[in-house]
Amino acid sequence: MSPSPFIVAFAGSAAALAPATLPVGSSRCAVRTNGPTMSAEPSRRELFGRVGAAVVGLAPLAANAKAGQFSKQGFFGMSDLSSPYQPGGPKIGEEATFGYQKTGEWLAKDYEGDVERERASFKTSAAIVKDLQSSIDSKTWWYVRTQFRTQAYTMKQSMLAINKALGGEKSEAAGKAYKKFWKSVEVLDQAVVKKELALSQKAYADVLANLDAYTGLI
Repeated sequence: MSPSPFIVAFAGSAAALAPATLPVGSSRCAVRTNGPTMSAEPSRRELFGRVGAAVVGLAPLAANAKAGQFSKQGFFGMSDLSSPYQPGGPKIGEEATFGYQKTGEWLAKDYEGDVERERASFKTSAAIVKDLQSSIDSKTWWYVRTQFRTQAYTMKQSMLAINKALGGEKSEAAGKAYKKFWKSVEVLDQAVVKKELALSQKAYADVLANLDAYTGLI
């Protein structure tokens, strides 16, 4: 019995629709694309090769540097500040400014000799110091210590500036009087801490005497 024409036609259609099978061991054809593709990571040998090439590329720059030269570069036509190669070398002292030789006169050359402001400040502090007798006699210890501590920094800076402006032997004498005065202030402070009236009064008298001695030198 032969198969019906309907079965034969169905079998042929199925065979036509079935995907073609590839023989074992064959490979797919390469597909060409215009899109971006991921490249494989470089091997260690390639990586070290690139680093070596970069180092070799920097060699000419290193060869142009002089021995001992700093890496600071100059701008606007100025050379660098490497001491062996700066024309004349870097400058220090009173005739230098920021490492270079000064090219003119100082705008505030005599500023250290102008101590009028320091003298006025010292006068104010000295008046406060001389006005503590009543506080000591009344045993107002905290007020005495507060006044000295408030004036100490400003008064010291003013006195040091005045001493320097005097110059010569006067400066030396004022420096000694300065130290003697502040030493007596320390003794007074210790007496006030102990709250001993007689000792505080004696120490305060020494402070006033030393203050007058210093004032007479300036």
